Amino acid sequence: MNHPASPMFPAPVHTSPQEAMVAAAALPLVIYGYPLIETLRTCRLQTSVDAPTRYGRAPMNMLSASARQWTHEDRDIVTPANDLLYFCGWLNLADGPATIRVPALPDADRYYVIELLDAHTNNFANLGPRNVPKEGADIEIVGPGQRGSGGQTVESPTSLVWIIGRVLVTGADDLARAYAFEQGFQMVKSAGPAQPPSVAQWQESDDEAVDFFQNLYRAMRDFPPTQQELGLFTLLRKVGLRLEDDPDIGSMRPSIVNGLRSAYAQAMALIEAHTRSQGHKAWGYSLRLGTYGDDWLLRACTAMKGLGALRADEAVYAMADFDADGERLHGNQAYELRFPPGMLPPADAFWSVSLYGEDRFFTANELGRYAVGDRTPGLRKEPDGTLVIPIGHARPAEDANWLPAPSSHFYLILRLYHPSEAFRAGQYTIPAVRRVG
Repeated sequence: MNHPASPMFPAPVHTSPQEAMVAAAALPLVIYGYPLIETLRTCRLQTSVDAPTRYGRAPMNMLSASARQWTHEDRDIVTPANDLLYFCGWLNLADGPATIRVPALPDADRYYVIELLDAHTNNFANLGPRNVPKEGADIEIVGPGQRGSGGQTVESPTSLVWIIGRVLVTGADDLARAYAFEQGFQMVKSAGPAQPPSVAQWQESDDEAVDFFQNLYRAMRDFPPTQQELGLFTLLRKVGLRLEDDPDIGSMRPSIVNGLRSAYAQAMALIEAHTRSQGHKAWGYSLRLGTYGDDWLLRACTAMKGLGALRADEAVYAMADFDADGERLHGNQAYELRFPPGMLPPADAFWSVSLYGEDRFFTANELGRYAVGDRTPGLRKEPDGTLVIPIGHARPAEDANWLPAPSSHFYLILRLYHPSEAFRAGQYTIPAVRRVG
């Protein structure tokens, strides 16, 4: 007798019709709200300081410039890049616009970008050499319903704006020059250092599900859903979860709280599963990152494994969780990523392959190497021009191109900054990661 395959997600067991109804109603709300909650969590983490630091944290409406490239020790934002210096800042435009000063570009080929994200992680604008004069400029950022004072203005869909600045470092001897340029980016006008109420009142306990919904309902007061999104909240009104209130989630009836916990657990498992290719493809990427529309699942998956992703016209992020045989990547195996002659990733600015552990951060390794790309010092090609990148936990005999991995599961991200039109048209195939030995 044939038996059906076990479901990927076992059906949850509910003790009452109300619990089942709450779980069903709240599950899509988690997928919708997860990026917003990740934004607010990161905002609280990075703005709860008294003065700017040199590792990305600063009070609201100030910038913080990192003095070095990020490593396994930097854990504010998942999946950072190691090719860049980051400068970060958070704007609260509720009380008025803010102005960013972009310095003059000292090197014609110096890549930089100021990414602007709204509260829901939409990358609504990017500022860089393609749209900022080389002599620099003051850029005014205005919130919903506000007017600029003239000059170059960018309108934000939400009153909270996350600034992620990136400045390319071309090597160790370039770090001082890159940092000097990075320090020229400044906030020259802002409304003050106050956090939005949903950030200032952030709740964090040992009950992640209750915290999620408590923080989400508070966030809805600062960043109300659109008319098209209001239907997400309708069914939960029947159990007393109304947007116009400030409900105390933890003190509600057990059937309601347990239903919310069930929804949270199911939704988080669903998001995590969809961060990996459902067909076990070697590489997967989307050209819709940063501009999600109503694709809430894509937005949630990106927030989980690529928070702060740029739009595809600026960068493309290709992710590999599986090898050429459809098996999950594991550091105890030896792999290679082989680029044939003339088939390096087609990026007009630069490209790199970064490696991350299961926790979505860089992993410590004996070389202190977290990525391999077109600027890696000492990179060696074969006589015919082929580039081979060995990947694994065990150090190979020839390690000039080696990308070290932990002794556990890991994943790769190939970043292409200013990807070519041919790549975006699907005319380039990324080589699969293959097991060797």
